[in-house]
Amino acid sequence: MIGIPEAKAAEGSLRPEEFASISLDAFESYLPFPAALELVVAPLFCKTFDALEIIEKLGAQDFRKTLRVVAPRLPNRQVVLRELRSHAARQGITIELIEEGKDMSGGA
Repeated sequence: MIGIPEAKAAEGSLRPEEFASISLDAFESYLPFPAALELVVAPLFCKTFDALEIIEKLGAQDFRKTLRVVAPRLPNRQVVLRELRSHAARQGITIELIEEGKDMSGGA
């Protein structure tokens, strides 16, 4: 997770080494990403960055898996999702958009 400092993995869903909640400033220290990294979670926007910036940073690192974007309740979710996906498609990244408070474990 990037930029969601209060985030925690659902109890029993992941081993400690399978989960990290980092600031954007710490992004570089996690490079190169482990090959097993399947999912990155980030907010749609916060004080210091937005999801479009994360898409670009992940794409630059050849991350070609899933970015789950956490957003507040949106008046037109489909418009936001379409915009995110248009940027992510150029990078080869799959986008999931979920509202805050929903289960972020992906059912795994």
